Amino acid sequence: MIKFRRISQIEKLYPFMDAVIDKDALNGDFGAVTSGKFAPKADAKQAIMQVEVGDDMDMPEYKIPAGSHVRVVDFEKLEGQEIEVYGAQLPATFAKGNKLKSDATGKLITGASVAPYFEVTEIIGNKIGLVAKVVTKQG
Repeated sequence: MIKFRRISQIEKLYPFMDAVIDKDALNGDFGAVTSGKFAPKADAKQAIMQVEVGDDMDMPEYKIPAGSHVRVVDFEKLEGQEIEVYGAQLPATFAKGNKLKSDATGKLITGASVAPYFEVTEIIGNKIGLVAKVVTKQG
């Protein structure tokens, strides 16, 4: 799951687009929208950021069935801003200062050396989540 760090990020920037998924996905999966369809992708600049409801709300995995419309966040509109990441998208190990990128499954991994990446600036709780600075442009 991905959350905004500050309310002004949604009020002033509104970085969303609509898409449809062809395969089951998890809220927070990283990927790209092509011709109105979202698919997981390595080195992604977009991710599913669905509003969660029901019994599975705020769980580590919030499943979204194939054929659903999803709200996708465009990180290029959040350049330099901080986001929070929780749950299934977190890498197995991470530390403050790590640069994360998405792999082909839409999950985050460590080891990014060029943009786009998400630089870990803070660990939340006992590694239940992290705060990351969005970097989509080189330099």
